[in-house]
Amino acid sequence: MRKRHDEDDDGQPRLISLDEKHQAHRQLQQALAAGELDEAEYKRRLGRVYQAVTPRELWKASGHRAGSRRRSDRAELWRAARLQIAIVLFAVLITIVVLWGTVISQQGGAGGVSPFPWDWGGE
Repeated sequence: MRKRHDEDDDGQPRLISLDEKHQAHRQLQQALAAGELDEAEYKRRLGRVYQAVTPRELWKASGHRAGSRRRSDRAELWRAARLQIAIVLFAVLITIVVLWGTVISQQGGAGGVSPFPWDWGGE
């Protein structure tokens, strides 16, 4: 199986390091100095930066300046969505087959032939 770049060896999402938090802090200081942030916004974002654990949390906390936009559990979400889609498609297919067999059976259009494959060929 291929290892994702944002996972550790144990399959858990990658956690951010203290260096990444310091880098985000420096970027927030630069934004404050450039006038992009006011003092209250800077303090609020700084607290959230040091509380962040994953790259996405750091990305949101730093105002899209550091970290990663991609979710760490993206693969698990996609796997669950594919499973749900497969279940719905299977249910639709079975419903169509059952309704088709019922209509043929009720209409008498099969000419006395059972709509069920296990009854075919038996006279």
